[in-house]
Amino acid sequence: MVLAVAILIISVIVAIIFIPKLKKQQDTKAIVVFSILLLIGATLNMAIALRVHIPSPLDLITFIFTPIRDYIVSLSK
Repeated sequence: MVLAVAILIISVIVAIIFIPKLKKQQDTKAIVVFSILLLIGATLNMAIALRVHIPSPLDLITFIFTPIRDYIVSLSK
């Protein structure tokens, strides 16, 4: 729990440092992208700190391509 709070605090500090610089440059697209990526990163890191099971992207790829592989193997028999 302490680690998750530390991640949240660090993320807020990073946002406080970088967002004013981007506002000064009037770069709203960069602010939006930065905020989204920071939010995703902070959320995933907090989930890891709280030991939440996060499925791997490889699980989705395996789920999609296993039937295709089985079909191709069945054609070669």
